[in-house]
Amino acid sequence: MIRKILVPLTLFIAINSFSQSIYMEFPAFAGKTYDFIIFQGSKQETVMQDAIPANGKFTLTIPKQYAPYTGMCRWLITNTADGGGLDMAIQGYDFEVSCLSDKPDNDNIIFKGFDAVNELNRLNTMQQAIIDKFETMSRAAQLYDKKNKLNKVFAQEAALQVKEFDAFQEDLKQNTNFNARFLPIVNLTKGIPHHLTDDYNQKALLVNEFITQKMNVEDFYVSGHWQGIIQSWVLLQINVMNDKTQFAQDFKQISDRMSNPVHYTDFVDKVTYYLTQYGKDDYVEAIAHTVLSSGKISNYVGSMEVYLKAMVGMKAPDLRITETIGTGSEQKPNTIVPSASLDSKYSIVLFYQAGCGYCETALEGLKANYKVLIAHGFKIISIAGDTDQETYNATAKSFPWSAKYQEVAGMNGINFKNYAVIGTPTLFLLDSKGIIIQKPATVKELIEWMEKS
Repeated sequence: MIRKILVPLTLFIAINSFSQSIYMEFPAFAGKTYDFIIFQGSKQETVMQDAIPANGKFTLTIPKQYAPYTGMCRWLITNTADGGGLDMAIQGYDFEVSCLSDKPDNDNIIFKGFDAVNELNRLNTMQQAIIDKFETMSRAAQLYDKKNKLNKVFAQEAALQVKEFDAFQEDLKQNTNFNARFLPIVNLTKGIPHHLTDDYNQKALLVNEFITQKMNVEDFYVSGHWQGIIQSWVLLQINVMNDKTQFAQDFKQISDRMSNPVHYTDFVDKVTYYLTQYGKDDYVEAIAHTVLSSGKISNYVGSMEVYLKAMVGMKAPDLRITETIGTGSEQKPNTIVPSASLDSKYSIVLFYQAGCGYCETALEGLKANYKVLIAHGFKIISIAGDTDQETYNATAKSFPWSAKYQEVAGMNGINFKNYAVIGTPTLFLLDSKGIIIQKPATVKELIEWMEKS
């Protein structure tokens, strides 16, 4: 049985030649099929699929369109319940990997041309030793009053480890091996910043600083951690930094550093997706100008449709309504309701789905404030992404407003697409001319706006 070795910090390879072939020998797994995968931002590109021949010798080849490729790759056995495979970092060079055992591990997998295992273990061991000493000395210093001599001794040792760690990070920068450049990226997944501190808030600032100003975008794109780190950065920004203006500035710094349109488009797509999922439409608004003026995105699809269709200040798309008569399946023809003729001072358009906790909170908030909203000239329009008629009816029957509709195509419905809604609940506030004037994250935020206006 081949043992899974899919932890990125376990096995990495970097060799010195200019071909793009990896020569493999795993005779114990003859007949097994495999995928050969490279990492491209949020995608895992399967560039080769084959079976291991009888003699166990085969070649993994980087396709010409990706060569010379420097970054992470994955060899993954596919036709066995046991799974298994290798995660490897390559640097545009040939190398060989062999294992004669049917139970591969770090001791019996042999790499020719570069001792990746020992080199990476050396880097990991050095780094972890510094971190362990720092944390131990820092905790020890806290056990004593600052006037105590022991506090000073331990604090000095902790400070020394901070300097050692800084020196180690500088050495990594000078190392041209992709493994060394990759290690700081992996550190981010563990919450390890590029400078040691035991202050939580300072750690957050340092992580943000590294992502915003220091991280090599090209290495990041092929690291296999693209999507996870972007999601973590978004969460860091909205939950810890909690400053929309600063977020926009940080996003602008990253935007300016990304020259490759493919990288940039993938980055914007993922940032926008997560901001929308977490109900931070105001953060999306804050970066809209940077995105639209970048000139790096040629096709605004998926989550990025919001930048062209439903931003504050834009005319809201007309609603396309197909009404269901009674509780049966009979439907009226699809009708267009122009957003500029909604016949009210303000219109609230809510996209929701039954069974969504945040949607239920939004719906309850609108029902509880229905009378006061109507008194202030608001009209409520709800559009459900429920494909099941009975589910829709069970939820919508309690709404006190009459403009309630169902997208029988669910999240793929025309109105969801036209308004670029990729998550529920999503609220839009329109003025009498059909212009989007707010995208409140919650009904509470909407009520606060109403009370101030």
